[in-house]
Amino acid sequence: MVFIDIPTPRRRWKASAGPQPGGAGLDVLGMEVTQAIQNMAHTVRLIAGKATAVRVYVQPRGLTSNLRVRGEIVIMATPGAPGSYVASANEISLRATQHPTLAEQRRDAELSLNFVLPSPPVGPMSVRLKRIQPVSGGNDFPVMPGGEQNVEFVAAPMLRVRVLGYRYSDPNRNPPQKFTPDATHFDHLRSYLTRAYPSGGLDWSQAVVDAPTNFVPPFSGPQLPDGSDPLWWTLLGILHQNLLTIRQADIDAGWDPRTHYYGLVSDHSGFFRGASNDVPTAPAPNTIAVGPCGKAGSGFWDDDGSYGDWYGAHELAHTFGRFHPGFCDQSSDDPHFPHPAGAISDSGQDCVGFDVGDTSLNLPMRAYPRENWNDFMTYCDRQWVSKYTYDGLFDRLVAEDGLFAPQIA
Repeated sequence: MVFIDIPTPRRRWKASAGPQPGGAGLDVLGMEVTQAIQNMAHTVRLIAGKATAVRVYVQPRGLTSNLRVRGEIVIMATPGAPGSYVASANEISLRATQHPTLAEQRRDAELSLNFVLPSPPVGPMSVRLKRIQPVSGGNDFPVMPGGEQNVEFVAAPMLRVRVLGYRYSDPNRNPPQKFTPDATHFDHLRSYLTRAYPSGGLDWSQAVVDAPTNFVPPFSGPQLPDGSDPLWWTLLGILHQNLLTIRQADIDAGWDPRTHYYGLVSDHSGFFRGASNDVPTAPAPNTIAVGPCGKAGSGFWDDDGSYGDWYGAHELAHTFGRFHPGFCDQSSDDPHFPHPAGAISDSGQDCVGFDVGDTSLNLPMRAYPRENWNDFMTYCDRQWVSKYTYDGLFDRLVAEDGLFAPQIA
């Protein structure tokens, strides 16, 4: 991505060499500024310091054949102020017939022109579409008015997370083996929290520790008539107590008391079902959780190489007071969840999830339609964050931050 200062808002771009695109033009259908989930009314708060995508939706006029284009926007503190321009992170195809509608463009990241702002500052921002240019050369398209959006970025607390990967022994192997979460699962969880959580930054630390000697596979056993699994409960209690002990020692040694602790368990010797030790209704950063990690099998909806990312986001969200909405064979602990079937939005709110991606992990930029993506607090497939959960996490982060605010004499 390129930022270039514009000395004055009156500066004009030089037209590229070549003919105009056949008298064709463009209508701007809308502009959406999003970080994880958003709607066209921009009712989801935008957070300073968090990677942001500006999505521009257009409709061509007068094209006789399909044409690839790219674009540039200008970002300014206020309308008319000196600003910087940002080149689109992608190209799109303008279709001479049956160009995608606004709704279709919002639900597919490859159909909108997307511009990435890595770390916007606190305060207002005015965004204006500056130009759309054919990739093959030629003059800019004449663009009709409407490509402007004014937004506000607010400050948000840091998300503080320490993740401990548990090294356990499997005596059932011949010879016995030890297993530790692979590095990629730490990387995926860290990236997912950065992309999906409403924080102004991520204070992350990680380590590998030996699991208690009595934490050994198998991780589940025969179920009782009530459906409970005594063996799993016992092993869960062992890890919870160990993680609490480690956390307390760290806090006593000077670690930030706002840090949330999470334990990772590799699925090399079987799937270890995750859980938090509580779902606090008031700020309690000393709440801890553990969960599994591994690579999902073929045919599963998550094919990025680690399911430990959204799973960890779910368990950590419990430590921030988020409950189960009650969908897809799940207990119903949250009577206030607003969307049907656990979806990330409904037609009235009309939010679309958006993932800025992570090039270091080969994760592309993606849009998540509300029609088939679900809140990560459910047990449903295709998980992302809803505005409801996003707002709840933000409010708890702010409340926890206030617990340890400096005292004013």
